Amino acid sequence: MKERCGIITSDGNFIEIKNISASNYEFLMDPEELYRYANKINAIVHTHIRGCYPSRKDLEYMKLWKNVIWLIVSEDCIKGYKISLDGSVFEVDVNSFLSEKLYNLIMKLLK
Repeated sequence: MKERCGIITSDGNFIEIKNISASNYEFLMDPEELYRYANKINAIVHTHIRGCYPSRKDLEYMKLWKNVIWLIVSEDCIKGYKISLDGSVFEVDVNSFLSEKLYNLIMKLLK
């Protein structure tokens, strides 16, 4: 199954963004779709086949989006991460910002 991705906007909506990556094991958001919401992105969301730890590529891209939470979703977990100004990555409590509605919408990415 190809990774799926989307964003959570500052007004609390989840928007799925087309994954244009040629690989099934990474995501690359369609830039045209993504930049429509560039000023409203609170979180970047994507799926992993297994586990919820950032890949090497995730860590690279997190450096470009330092003020944005990265949510990783798989069959067995959902975790959020953020990168600090010094480049260290830390886990954030997803329950502190995910409503039940958003959680359910994000989990639909796995289907």
